[in-house]
Amino acid sequence: MILVTGGNSGIGLECVRALAARGKKVLIAARNRDASMALAAELNAAHGEGTVTEMGLDLGSLANVRAFAGEIERRDLAIDTLVCNAGLQVSGGPKKSTDGFELSFAVNHLGHFLLTNLMLSRLAARAPARVVVVASGVHDPALRTGMPNPSWSDFETLARTGAPDSSRYNDRLAYVNSKLCNLWFAYELARRIEAAGLATVDKPISVNGFEPGLVPGSGLAREYPPVLRAIWEKALPAVAGALTRFVPGISTTRKSGAALARVVLNPELKTVSGNYYPSHTRWRLARSSADSYDTELAAQLWQASVEFSGLQPQETPFEHAA
Repeated sequence: MILVTGGNSGIGLECVRALAARGKKVLIAARNRDASMALAAELNAAHGEGTVTEMGLDLGSLANVRAFAGEIERRDLAIDTLVCNAGLQVSGGPKKSTDGFELSFAVNHLGHFLLTNLMLSRLAARAPARVVVVASGVHDPALRTGMPNPSWSDFETLARTGAPDSSRYNDRLAYVNSKLCNLWFAYELARRIEAAGLATVDKPISVNGFEPGLVPGSGLAREYPPVLRAIWEKALPAVAGALTRFVPGISTTRKSGAALARVVLNPELKTVSGNYYPSHTRWRLARSSADSYDTELAAQLWQASVEFSGLQPQETPFEHAA
């Protein structure tokens, strides 16, 4: 079974559609249960009852992430693939998660960090297994996306404010920083799985990054003011549809969702980890930013995330959580 966070809208929804069409069983994990149930009903009618199921998940609440993972254990769901897709970009003033972290950091990185660690023993038991982390090209200054370059002072301040300090909050910078964290996390997870011997030749666990491109209508703007949200969700998708043939970095939800599904299912990636598949190469293997390969910073983020999430040694298969 493939677990897709944020699988009821945007890129995640189209990924779920593509997976279901390939006969895969999918679990949607998202906050909007009504949307999840409606999509599950539609796809089950098309592809067979039980193809798609859904559960509620709020990545902005560490307690909810733990409760979700506990319910997975209680039901003993045979999950062998985790797609860390859900994400948001805050608009306006800073917003905090229920645990006091800057909201884009909490949802885009920290919730997925905790969820993956809580799910890792289950994935390992059902290997071959996969983790795919959805990042963003905005993390890479070389791509000149129009977004600010990543900037932080320390991970405590980044987690609490999304920026180098609280007086300089910038919602766009907070988003950029959180997406760089996605890749630090993915690459560090791959290294730790290998170092801990969790994966074997017969039972591999692959971890890779995916970048969907600029995708209007993706649901990313749900925290935007109404007018901006309407532009992003209604007006711009048609423009993206026209441009995607000529500009690789611009895409549609359907195209990016289908590409994500291909990465999730690609048999060649069964034993491949630490790779990155971005839209500007039409989802062929490419390098992410220079900073994303900084192993020291990735290890520091991991240690900080253990502390922020309260991850306990018994909650992760790694010998030492830190």
